[in-house]
Amino acid sequence: MSEEKKIVNVKVFRFDPANNKEPHYDTFQVETTLGFSVYNALKYIAENLDPTFSFYASCRIGQCQGCLAKINGKVKRTCTTMLTDDVVVDPVNADNVLRDLTPKSKLSLEQ
Repeated sequence: MSEEKKIVNVKVFRFDPANNKEPHYDTFQVETTLGFSVYNALKYIAENLDPTFSFYASCRIGQCQGCLAKINGKVKRTCTTMLTDDVVVDPVNADNVLRDLTPKSKLSLEQ
């Protein structure tokens, strides 16, 4: 039995204070399969589609909360949220951004 593959749109918040006056969004098409997380999509984007894209993750197993982001408006861990359909990924706090989805300071689920 083969895994079903699907192309989804991943719309990500972009902002580099050194180069941008205002934040904007870029949309990337990513192929997903069963068990593919939002973190996997962000990593794929950074490694294969846009090397200037920045995000942060540490443990990748749902323990550290380093990969927190707003996924379709809800704060979740990117490493444990499965990518099944189109998503919009924002920083937890757009005022706390070093660049793109990389926060200036540590995040928590309580924010």
